[in-house]
Amino acid sequence: MTQLVSKINSMFRRILEDHPNAHQVYRELSEGMSAKGCTFGSGPMPLYVKPYFIDGARMPEIRWTTEVLMRIMNKSAQLYFSDDAAKPLFYLSPAETELIDVPVGYHDRIQITRNDAFLTDDTLYYIEFNADSPGGPMYSDVQGDLIQQSDVFVELCKHFTVGRDLIMWQILRMLMTCYKEWGGRKEQPNICITAGPESGTAPEFHAIIAWLQSLGFKAEFCGTTHWTYTNGHLRTPNGLEPDVIYRRGWIGDWIEHMDGIKPIVAALRDRKACMVNPLSSTLASNKSLLAVLQRPDIKKLFTTEEQKVIETYLPWTRVFEQGKTDFHGKKIDLQEYVGKHKDTFVLKPIDSYGGKNVIVGFATDPGAWAEWVDKGCAPKGKFVVQEVVHIPEEELPVFVDEKLQFVKKKINVNFYCYGGIYTGGVVRSSDSPVINVHQGGGMTPIMFVDGERH
Repeated sequence: MTQLVSKINSMFRRILEDHPNAHQVYRELSEGMSAKGCTFGSGPMPLYVKPYFIDGARMPEIRWTTEVLMRIMNKSAQLYFSDDAAKPLFYLSPAETELIDVPVGYHDRIQITRNDAFLTDDTLYYIEFNADSPGGPMYSDVQGDLIQQSDVFVELCKHFTVGRDLIMWQILRMLMTCYKEWGGRKEQPNICITAGPESGTAPEFHAIIAWLQSLGFKAEFCGTTHWTYTNGHLRTPNGLEPDVIYRRGWIGDWIEHMDGIKPIVAALRDRKACMVNPLSSTLASNKSLLAVLQRPDIKKLFTTEEQKVIETYLPWTRVFEQGKTDFHGKKIDLQEYVGKHKDTFVLKPIDSYGGKNVIVGFATDPGAWAEWVDKGCAPKGKFVVQEVVHIPEEELPVFVDEKLQFVKKKINVNFYCYGGIYTGGVVRSSDSPVINVHQGGGMTPIMFVDGERH
């Protein structure tokens, strides 16, 4: 970490350790999150009382790469519709192919993305994109508000200039912009969130709905299979007709219930509501995209600036299949080489989420690695293989029997982009190299530090 970040981390730790009742700071944070409905599944959200600080000098690079990546994603998604020869590169199922063609109504298909990355003082690598239905923005805003209200943070800000991004307002801006481009005319359109109601982040959906209602919007949550569509009217079970639908359901929530989603799909085809992200955004969320972008015949379609981001900020990635490929200037037999160099690679399912079946070579015993290499290589499996990236670590405050400890955790930074504009981020942490809240990790908001106060 930079000297500035090291200083603010050290001071935060000192203030918290000197606090007469540090556990009360954590209890107030946890209770405050629960009071706002920001829980996870049936239990509390795993939290930290300390934000993740990034040196403000790094923010221009983060903003630039995040916004350029969204442009790249939109060009890639458009490739699917403009070049039939490119369609096999996206590895879509028949059900996905059917849903991809649902009309959008505005120009850019990718309006929402969360790019998951590893950040060090010298490097920034985006290891995967979530342009389908990324979670966490409301969690991050509420947690950031509560942290800033703590006396520990108030004391810290006497010594440092700290800032943060407010994500939910940017989401509302994006939804309204898409709605107006789609053809909507209402000043306060009805807004619904749709997703699979069994999602672990379902409490966040309801927290967002409550926030929208506090702003005067008519807003509801409706499961993807709970809509009705009759005589040109799409309705929730309570009878609300949406103008804007904020999609938070992973594409899997849709393709697993093709009969149940017929009402909402029919309404979207008839342009009865504006949905963001559209179903076709999954074209940029598929993990094979990182491999597609590194193909010489695809990379040449991008501008010099976009090619620079692809070459500099994306780790080496290939669809895992038999055959020869280039590995940093060396021709290799892909399956054989990956099998022999397990500490160098990670295997990831092309179309999964939540860290499921992500196999990190250095954390896997040789026998299990050999089995995954065999069953993961196409045509047996649908995986990508990615060169492993150094996983940063940071000491974060945890409480064991109400006693404060600073424990080293593996860190993953996640940056949001809404409607082409960088809008902040959240950090996830874990003891495992597979970092995901679904896998038992914790989270905290990102804040940037611009300097010391004198």
